[in-house]
Amino acid sequence: MTVYVPIQLLIISNSSAQTTSKSSLRPSLKPLEPSLSSNSSAIIPEVTAYTLAPGDVIKVTVFDLPDQGGEFIIFTDGTVTVPLIGTFNVKGKTIQQVNELFVKEYARFLKRPIVTVSLLAQRPLRLAIAGEVNAPGNYTLNPDLGDRKRPKITDLLEKAGGLTVSANVRDIQLKRSDNNGERIYTVNFWQLLQQGDLSQDLDLRDGDVVIVPKKDTIDAVEYRQLADASFGIKYAQPPSVTVIGEVNRPGAYTVPIEAGPPRLTIALQQSGGIREMANIREVVVNRTTRDGEEQNIKINLWEMLEAGDVNTDIILRNGDTIIVPRAEELDPTEAQKIASANFSPNEIIVNVIGSVRQPGALKITPNSSLNSAILASGGFDERRADSTMVQLVRVNPNGTVVKRNIPINLSIGVNEETNPILKNNDVIIVNRNGITAFTDGIETILGPIGRTFSVLNLFNVFNNN
Repeated sequence: MTVYVPIQLLIISNSSAQTTSKSSLRPSLKPLEPSLSSNSSAIIPEVTAYTLAPGDVIKVTVFDLPDQGGEFIIFTDGTVTVPLIGTFNVKGKTIQQVNELFVKEYARFLKRPIVTVSLLAQRPLRLAIAGEVNAPGNYTLNPDLGDRKRPKITDLLEKAGGLTVSANVRDIQLKRSDNNGERIYTVNFWQLLQQGDLSQDLDLRDGDVVIVPKKDTIDAVEYRQLADASFGIKYAQPPSVTVIGEVNRPGAYTVPIEAGPPRLTIALQQSGGIREMANIREVVVNRTTRDGEEQNIKINLWEMLEAGDVNTDIILRNGDTIIVPRAEELDPTEAQKIASANFSPNEIIVNVIGSVRQPGALKITPNSSLNSAILASGGFDERRADSTMVQLVRVNPNGTVVKRNIPINLSIGVNEETNPILKNNDVIIVNRNGITAFTDGIETILGPIGRTFSVLNLFNVFNNN
């Protein structure tokens, strides 16, 4: 007589979400549904079990019957065929539901069968991402089969080339459709970055859409931190920008990214540096966001020089236009500090003419003084130069010309009266000393007479012969 021993039915599901409490996964999410008011309590996507669809691979094991079961792929029509029990539509069912279905079907052939259904391989997820990322569009992400990891929002951001500098990471939106319709959730990736709040990095599901909105105001502090994040600001290629206004070489430039993020001051350096009358307090970066709107970002570079605020040196984006306006007037004490900035020209050109050893155009560093220019031109011609006084000729930005007589003392330090700081295109005139001027004048007067004597002497030579 055959004796059947009662065996308890064993049902296994690989969905860890079923055994995880909602409170342990609760991120700070804000619903954006029109039906919910702005002061509604935080809502998270409902934690539900994984549902099967075409492309998933399941494993079926029947206890004590190794010739039964096996590994089966779910076909495009949502069906799966299992030997002995037949073909079933499992699309939209959970692992537990399929397990219960197969137990029921095997019961037609076995007394109290023990059946285990598990998910062997997840299907690739079809996702979309839009907004302030470098490469918005549709993507397919494959789950990590080793630890049953589902792709997360950060995985999709990296796939899309990272964020742009206009991204608002505090209000990233996740749009999801389920049996209850479409809902939109908002996650705060700044909280993820600052506090390590992994609950903000939600698991993605097939058909999810991630939207990264633009940031209305620029926060340079966020830029610097997001540039270092794995999901943060990235550049597929160096951005092309246009620099216009009070710079030495206006035009289009490609800002390099090899040494770090492409910053405003780097673009100003490429354009030859700012001109003398540049208004660095009101520099404007004109930017077009992904939604076609224009942003005018006002930058005060004087704050960077005065207070060391490096966050003023914002990160640029492809297509930015940098506008450097003209100042009405410039404080001389500020001009010296600006000339030392890294976004000022690397060199200026002055002309030293007259009684120096090497007269001509001279390239010197900004903030060079009058004495240093004279020494760089070889110094005074000791036989001819008036080393006590020189003339400084300066053409102002408004077209006026200023001519100053400046007493010279090559051993004195920088000061506005006797050893001023030079500006681009200044002209230094070193006159002749009194003896040289007198001698040159005599030669000028006696020059024709000397030539006459020479002609007469020549006639005398012929006559004597």
